[in-house]
Amino acid sequence: MKSRKKLVQTGLNIAVKPISDKGLTEEEYMAKVSELKKEAEIRKQQETLNKVAEQHVAQRRPRGPVQRPQQRRGIPRRVIPRPEPIRGLLHPEEVTRPAGFMGLLFDGVKK
Repeated sequence: MKSRKKLVQTGLNIAVKPISDKGLTEEEYMAKVSELKKEAEIRKQQETLNKVAEQHVAQRRPRGPVQRPQQRRGIPRRVIPRPEPIRGLLHPEEVTRPAGFMGLLFDGVKK
């Protein structure tokens, strides 16, 4: 015995094109036939063009890897060292501020 699954009604409406009961008129039929013939002719022309293009590509010799000219390296710039400023006895020391939570507690005065 074949087991049949129970169909579940979902309530979905699927939009479909209505099928007309009347047939095509002679003019509509001939227009449709001529359109199909044109499409078949265009498809045939495209196939022949594809074949010719494939033959043309097959005749070409494959090239090796393309040799690109190497880029010249630039001359590195000379770094001129900058002298540090001279600090005297009266020059205040740099105060390093702690980071994070401890920085909030720091008042800036070194003890």
